[in-house]
Amino acid sequence: MEIERLTRFNEWWTTKKVRENFIMPYRRPLFSQIIRYIEDRQIILLYGLRRVGKTSLLYQIIQELLAKRVNENNILYFSFDDITADIEDLIKTYEEKILTKSINSSRTYIFLDEIQKAKDWENKLKIYYDLHPNIKFIISGSASVQLEKKAKESLAGRIIDFKLEPLTFEEFLKFKNIKINRKKLEISQKEILPSFYDYLKKGGFPEIVNEEDNEKVRLYIRSLIEKILYQDLPIEFKLKDLDLLRVLIEMIAINPGMIINFEKLSINLKRNKNTIIDYFYYLQYSLIIRLVSNYREGFLVSSRKLKKVYLTNTAISFAFSEDYSEKFFEKIFENYAIISSDAKNYYRNKNEIDIILKKKGKIIPIEVKYGNVDEKDIINFLNNYSLKSTIILTKETFGKKVIGKKEINYIPLWAFSIYKEDYLNNLK
Repeated sequence: MEIERLTRFNEWWTTKKVRENFIMPYRRPLFSQIIRYIEDRQIILLYGLRRVGKTSLLYQIIQELLAKRVNENNILYFSFDDITADIEDLIKTYEEKILTKSINSSRTYIFLDEIQKAKDWENKLKIYYDLHPNIKFIISGSASVQLEKKAKESLAGRIIDFKLEPLTFEEFLKFKNIKINRKKLEISQKEILPSFYDYLKKGGFPEIVNEEDNEKVRLYIRSLIEKILYQDLPIEFKLKDLDLLRVLIEMIAINPGMIINFEKLSINLKRNKNTIIDYFYYLQYSLIIRLVSNYREGFLVSSRKLKKVYLTNTAISFAFSEDYSEKFFEKIFENYAIISSDAKNYYRNKNEIDIILKKKGKIIPIEVKYGNVDEKDIINFLNNYSLKSTIILTKETFGKKVIGKKEINYIPLWAFSIYKEDYLNNLK
């Protein structure tokens, strides 16, 4: 490998610092978690959706090492995103031209970005890990089923993984320097609500937090998703029916929370049922969609039928939809409630409950109401399962009501997303 290709990525070899515009001013919570393992033996894997800030986090870790006076030559960064390279050739060039000594002679930190694009990466890292204990590998990759599979199969016991999510709403507010007074949430709401809807449109992608042009935001999100659909997935899974990928994403974006019926989809889309099932699987493991199962008592069984499909990021709906009606916002509202609560189940029998959580051995039903609130279904559920209290997520209503000895807590979704654990722990 030409040394120029390496030096282009590693300016700190001469400047002794990471360029400022490479580093976000805000450190994500995951930063401190990863730093705890920086001197341990295991390979660190950082994965997540495209553009959530993985590369920036790697640069922050590099800057932290430099601040702790690690020799700048002992830190190597390389990205496979747009450049084809062989890992062995890469490390050999680094050892001969930069270290100018055996790579075993001192501690070195090797950062490999978008590792899933490197050929046979998992087996090559396994060999280096076993033969060169002084190398600390920190690798990153866009979410993919093969990345997870190869890491677990080939590097079992040698790797620890961290998932980087898009910015939470709380982080989004910090990026915009908006402070919340925990004791005066209702008073703060007038200022915070516009930012909440801004967040739903932008989806927590750091690069567009302060972008004011809605069309630029839409194009940014569409470009990101289309790169996954038309580049990442076809390459990884040898997919040919790209029109089907597009149709599925647009369908889910317009109608998040729809119940999946593969038989009907097969007829309507004129595609093989198993192909459609496979494509849902690919979209799920690329972290674009998430499936929520119909609840069965005790969580011992989740129905394979009646699964709902949601997006992992509400910005995708805004990017692919042209109709911003009240009905559309109701669906977005529910979708974000699923994301922020990390719901795995909903309930549908005689009644329907949007979210069923399990905490400390008990179930917690949660309803999502963007508009008018009807407590009938949630009260029936509380009675059927002998529960004392619940939560209804609202657009902007705070409050508490007792109906037939059942306590209902009304909490705006934006507040729940920030103080979820507090609200859940305070339930009777």
